[in-house]
Amino acid sequence: MTAVIETLVGRQPIFDRDLAVKGYELLFRSVDPPSVALDGPFGGHPTPEDLLGTAEGGIGALVGTKKAFCNASPGIVSGETQIRVPPDQVVVEIRQPIVSDGSALAGCRRLLDSGYSLALDDFQWTDGVDDLLALASTVKIDVEAVAPDRLPELVERCRACHVEVIAQKVDTFEELGRCASLGFDYFQGYVLSRPHVSPGRPLPPGRLAGLRMSARLLDAECPVSEIEEIVRSDPAMTHQLLQLAGIGAPGGMKRTVSTVRQALVLVGWRRLQSWVALLLLTDDGSASEEGIAAVLMRARMSELLAPSAGCQADAGYTAGLLSTLDVVLGMPIVKILDALPLDADIRDGILNGDGPLGRLVADVTDYQLGRPERASRCAMPEDAVRTAAVEALTWTVGMTSALESAQAFD
Repeated sequence: MTAVIETLVGRQPIFDRDLAVKGYELLFRSVDPPSVALDGPFGGHPTPEDLLGTAEGGIGALVGTKKAFCNASPGIVSGETQIRVPPDQVVVEIRQPIVSDGSALAGCRRLLDSGYSLALDDFQWTDGVDDLLALASTVKIDVEAVAPDRLPELVERCRACHVEVIAQKVDTFEELGRCASLGFDYFQGYVLSRPHVSPGRPLPPGRLAGLRMSARLLDAECPVSEIEEIVRSDPAMTHQLLQLAGIGAPGGMKRTVSTVRQALVLVGWRRLQSWVALLLLTDDGSASEEGIAAVLMRARMSELLAPSAGCQADAGYTAGLLSTLDVVLGMPIVKILDALPLDADIRDGILNGDGPLGRLVADVTDYQLGRPERASRCAMPEDAVRTAAVEALTWTVGMTSALESAQAFD
């Protein structure tokens, strides 16, 4: 995983027509300033060999049970770089320009014969594309790069070839509706992976009570006995706690847990407080899988970087989690924070970016939303921020996997 940590910048979800996550495109950039921009929200220079060629067994820490979509370099297509990731965990993305001769096409056939699924990235219909299209199970169409009057025909021709079609760079609700009407199977873009709020919607009384309870549990002074009582009173929550405690370290063995008390000790009080608070906020099922992941990743990344920004780690985690409540509740953050008895430093930091805590959360937020060039308020080294992002991502995948298991239990 070392090479991946050096180059991975983030992941962008790919959604199906029911807006469930099908998989994630993994996005990379080189450690040195890149000379060539990578199409995608994070920019940079792709190094797929870091993942497909050397990260044996580590991809699950980045995408969980979902598929990883990763661009193939010429070396991967030619066979010079051997793929070590199992075929059931990855979709190999092929860009048409690198398949320019018969040997490259033969390389794609070798990948297919080895069990790998192929996706054609930034697909355009050109002369001689039929042979390549016959090898693919998926095509990805950049809806910004295709003239609107030509898009319906392109989608229709692709579907006639019995491949699934992904719409890339879907950045507005209007584009999403149009792509759905044209018959796209999957969708990828900012409109689906950024929070959307309803300015006028009030907090329902039950939701307000849960929000206040969550704020209480995030308080470092909250007694452990209060948390334990809440967990023990709910069988589904107890099951989730046991799942969470058994995750273990990234890449390590799963731990065996036999009692609630043992699980509480293994998880740790601070993580337990934040986890229970999150469950109370999402207990009506309205939060999406990707929304929950965004909450957890920002909280964990803020916690990891807090000491470098002159903040306490637990304060970083709390501020990071609270700053994402608009994602979970679909409401303006100011309205949500007005309902909570928060410390002025945390409130002002979240709303205005004031103080060390505010600058920390603002930097983490910019990085998470694909604006790494803006994440400079705390003057943290780029490699430290990137490493924290990857560690937060792997931790989040483990957390969300535990929540998914508990939901299946319900």
